[in-house]
Amino acid sequence: EPAPVEDAVYESMQTQALREGVNQLPEVQKRRLQMYFFDGLTYEEIAAREGCTVMPIKRSIDRAVEKIKKYLENGG
Repeated sequence: EPAPVEDAVYESMQTQALREGVNQLPEVQKRRLQMYFFDGLTYEEIAAREGCTVMPIKRSIDRAVEKIKKYLENGG
């Protein structure tokens, strides 16, 4: 059964706010977030591509997630 129009509009607004939050990130965080969440790479795989250890990757992704959460909490 199709979702009511209100649900579809709300979901679209959430998606747009998330995109805007991601776009606010520094380029490095955005790239690493993309590889982790959307490309499905592990921290180790990202670190190998970026030429660094796992900890900077994990910290970068964790900070990116926190920034997006704050962006969304503040109304996007």
